[in-house]
Amino acid sequence: MSRSILVAHDGSPHAQDALQYALETFPNARLVLFHAIDPFELTPEEDRLPPLTEEWFEEQHAGATDLFEDALEEIDTESLTIETETAVGSPAQTIVAAVEETDVDGIVIGSRGRGNVAEARMGSTAELVVKRANVPVTVVR
Repeated sequence: MSRSILVAHDGSPHAQDALQYALETFPNARLVLFHAIDPFELTPEEDRLPPLTEEWFEEQHAGATDLFEDALEEIDTESLTIETETAVGSPAQTIVAAVEETDVDGIVIGSRGRGNVAEARMGSTAELVVKRANVPVTVVR
C-alpha cells in the first residue's frame, strides 16, 4: 500500500522544513502540498480585514500558486507525485478537513508558521492539528 501524505505549507521556513522532511522520509509517497487561505489573517499593512470578494479570492489563489512554486523551486519533482490543494478557512480546521478530501493517511506540518510567537515550542495551528486529526501527524522543528 502506498502512502499519501498531506504537507501543510504557509510559506514559512518551518513549513519548508516540513516539506523537506516529507520528501526525505516518504520518497515514494503521494504528497499533497496544502495551503490554507485564512480569511481572518491580517497582513502588516492592513488594519482591518479585507472584504471577501471574488477579487480577494482570486488574489489569494494566485498567492498560493506562487507559494507552491517557491516551495518546489529547488526540488526535482520529476520522479515525485506531488499535488497541490488549497482551501479557505481557519488553517487548523482546513488542514484537518483536507485529510478526508484528499484521501491522505498522514500529515506533516512545521512546528510554527508565520505567526509572531517565536518563543513557542509549537504554534497553535500545529497544536490543534495534532489534537484533532484522525491520522498520524508529524510536527517538524
